[in-house]
This record gives sequence, C-alpha cells and structure tokens, in this order.
Amino acid sequence: MSEGKGLKIFIGVIVIGIIAAIVALVASSLKRLDTYEVGLKYDTIARSLEDSATNEGLHLGPPGFEFIIFPSVYKTISFSNLICLNKDGVEITLDVAYQYQAQANHLKSIITQFKDHDTYLIVLYSVGTASLHETCSLFNTSQLQSERGLFQETVRVTLQERYAELHADVTDLQVNNIARPSTYEEAVRSKEAARENIEVARNERPRLETQATTQKREAETQADITVALAESQARIIINRANVEADAIIDQYTKESETYKNLVGSSGLSLTADGFLSYIGVRAISSAKNPVYIGLRSPAKTSYVTP
Repeated sequence: MSEGKGLKIFIGVIVIGIIAAIVALVASSLKRLDTYEVGLKYDTIARSLEDSATNEGLHLGPPGFEFIIFPSVYKTISFSNLICLNKDGVEITLDVAYQYQAQANHLKSIITQFKDHDTYLIVLYSVGTASLHETCSLFNTSQLQSERGLFQETVRVTLQERYAELHADVTDLQVNNIARPSTYEEAVRSKEAARENIEVARNERPRLETQATTQKREAETQADITVALAESQARIIINRANVEADAIIDQYTKESETYKNLVGSSGLSLTADGFLSYIGVRAISSAKNPVYIGLRSPAKTSYVTP
C-alpha cells in the first residue's frame, strides 16, 4: 500500500517536472517585439540567423532564441558644432540633422557585418561625419553663404550614396546652421563696412565736387575783386604821384624862371652874392622854427641915374 502511494507521488513529481519543463521551453520559445521594432531571430543554440525580419508582436521560435532588434521607423542622427575645413581652408561649424532607417530586407546582411544596432549606429555616425567633411571641402566660404540650398542638396546626395552601401535610407535632412570663425566674421563685417563707406563716398562725391567748385569760384571771384581793388588803388596812387610830381616840377619850373629873372640881364641882374643872400632870406623866412645864423647883409639896391 505504501509502495503504491510512493509510486504515485513519484509519477506526480515527474509529471509536474515535465509540465514545468514544457512551460519553460514554451516560455523560452516566445519573444515579443514592441511597437516600432523589427528583429531577426537568432538561435543561440544552433547559432543561426533567420533570413527574414519579424515585425512587432509575440513570436514563437526555437527554444532559447533571441531577437536582434532594430528600429522599424526612422531615427534621428544629429551633428552639433561639427568643425570642417571648406575649399578655402577656413574652419566651418555645422549643425546638421537627418533621419535614417535600416532596410529591413537587408537586415541579415547588416547584422552579419555589424552584429547589432549599437555597432551599426556607430558606423553610421562615422560615415555621416566623413560625408559632411567631404561636402564641406567642395564649397568656398562665399558659396556656403550664398548657395546654402545647393550645399544641403549635395550633403543629402552624398549621405544617400554612402548610406546605400550600408543598406540604410536617409530622409528629412536639415542644415540648421553654417557658422564661420568669429575672426572671419569680423573681417567680413569690416569689409562690408569699408564697402558701405566707399559707397557713401561715391554718393557724396557729386555734392562735394559741387561744393568744392562753388568754393573755388567764390575764391576766384574774391581774388578778382582783390586784384581789381589793388589795381584801382595803384592807379589812384600813381595818379596822385603824377599830380604831385607835376606840381613839384611846375613849382621848380616857376622857381627856376624866378631865379632866372633875378640873375638875368633882363631882370634884376643880381650878383652871385646877392642871389645867395636872397636864397638865404627865403630859406629863413620859410622855416617853421627860429633860425640863428650869421650872414652878411644882402646887397643894397642902388639906383644910378645916367
């Protein structure tokens, strides 16, 4: 009796163990993929990958299998403050963002090469950096400002070509900022300021030329007036000098005639001493101050009758 009871217990334990094992096997054979996930079944025992990708939901696989999971939607890769050298050798700072997605039909090849999504993402970042550096080197500084749309399109095409080799799609590329070095910006601002000053000078040139011409004409007019005034004053002085000279000449002419009459035979017939006495009297009488001088008396006039 006791042996039959023990057998039943033993059988019950075995059944329970079998059920537990079955439950464990079923549990290890069921895996769930969340929304926005895609995966490839990997048999950890046989170490084999399935060929086709599996989408979200609860899935049955070999006991102990795992999902190597990738996003099933586009994810964003962004580069902030990426420094590259442009065609002129100037350092350019870029802020670029875009979305990528691994191609589900090539998921086995991707996993074979890169193992999992984390490693795959590192490679995508490296290829993206290289693509941005390559595109940056094709544009000079002015083109990066004036042809920003063309730069963005070139970046998109380069990324698509490079990512196609990695079985990834690229979309929604945005070049958010293209910044030049502060020293270069200052040089550009100085150049623009100089250009504006040149333009202002060009606009001011006609007015300044007119002003200078007006001032020149005013100076020439003033000079003409000064010259005319000087010539007029010179003529007045010359005329006055001529008049005074004529008066002096006339005076001395009359004096000479008077002296001629004094000493001439037709006049008073003064001797030399008498003439000198006459001149002395004239000089003394015309002096403004008293004159004291010792002279002999002038000759006396004698009247002799024939």
